[in-house]
Amino acid sequence: MNPEGTRGDVYPLLALGEACRNAGHQVLMCAPPNFEVAARTRGFGFHSSGLDVEAALADHAGGVVGGGLALARGQRALMREFLGQCFGRVAAAAAGADLIVASGVSLAAPTAAELHAIPHRYVAYCPSLIPSREHPPAVLPAARLPDWAIRLAWGCIPVLLRPVLNGINARRRELGLAPARNPIAHMFGRQPVLMASDAALAAGPAHTRFAVEPIGALQADDEGALPEKLEAFLDAGPPPLYIGFGSMTDPAPVETTRILLDAIERSGCRAVLSRGWAGLGDGGLPEHVIAADAISHTKLFRRVAAVVHHGGAGTTTRAARAGAPQIVVPHLMDQFYWAERVRVLGLGPPPVCRRGLDAVRLAEAISATLDNDTVAESAANLGERLRRSDPLRPENRKTLLEQVLET
Repeated sequence: MNPEGTRGDVYPLLALGEACRNAGHQVLMCAPPNFEVAARTRGFGFHSSGLDVEAALADHAGGVVGGGLALARGQRALMREFLGQCFGRVAAAAAGADLIVASGVSLAAPTAAELHAIPHRYVAYCPSLIPSREHPPAVLPAARLPDWAIRLAWGCIPVLLRPVLNGINARRRELGLAPARNPIAHMFGRQPVLMASDAALAAGPAHTRFAVEPIGALQADDEGALPEKLEAFLDAGPPPLYIGFGSMTDPAPVETTRILLDAIERSGCRAVLSRGWAGLGDGGLPEHVIAADAISHTKLFRRVAAVVHHGGAGTTTRAARAGAPQIVVPHLMDQFYWAERVRVLGLGPPPVCRRGLDAVRLAEAISATLDNDTVAESAANLGERLRRSDPLRPENRKTLLEQVLET
């Protein structure tokens, strides 16, 4: 398996890998070195794909929170680093495999599959990654555009990705392979794209030239109990707010923490503040706020009043399955798509964008959500539906594995 990206790209394939292992298959994870411990504790073999993704995002944190040209420059720099390290490593790891399952920015996996003459499947976590007239590309900080603008945007993507395609083809030439013509088609491969999102939350696109096979979101239950200190905090008062931005880094975590604490104070609620890769919550906190490291979202989200998050596919899905209202603070890429889905489905208010985040706007969104019985009811009803359709439930696993392993 070759997931490339942050926690949200890797952990779904860890869940799928566990299902494959339990069915008698051997699993080798070729992923960023940040996830070696997570892979090995699950009994998988591990091969580093090279790039320390947390350190790389920290180096480009200004683009993560600022968007615009800073984000574009950071993405180009990250792509150069990624292409320079991953192709040889992924090709070496794939030798002797029967199948490569890839996700995220997995540009080397289809080349490795071709080199070794083995099948390849790509897993997409968000419909906006697939070219369609239903939504703009994920690279744009917008989830809604007129039809003509959507067509124009997708038409520009091959031009914008030309440097990426050139990098891919330089590595393919080194391996004696013919050049790829389109970076998106290359990444998806020849088999249907496996659409790993819950249809009731975000169905795959109906109008696309790519074959798409829905399999449902791959979100296994987190293992392990919540920390005793957090359990005591949860038991000591009304359900708190959860605030966390996952793998999104931040050039000024102290300032961001101050903004979040101000919004919490204005909202008059208790809160669990996740440190995440941004390092939020360091320093003194008021008694009604507790900082937390990596913890079970599955267990925690069922006990909170609402979830304030960055809009990653995994966090959006976990909050939705828990039946929790959501306030999305999108930073980049497909997070704007998920923010729009939360709004459309009545799970929370319109997004509060990370760029220019201020305490007043965030507090208004929190208060409007916590006081809204309609939002709470919509979130609870959808959560019940999503939990029933989980593809990793024991009764659904056989069908899931048949879909993934079919080549």
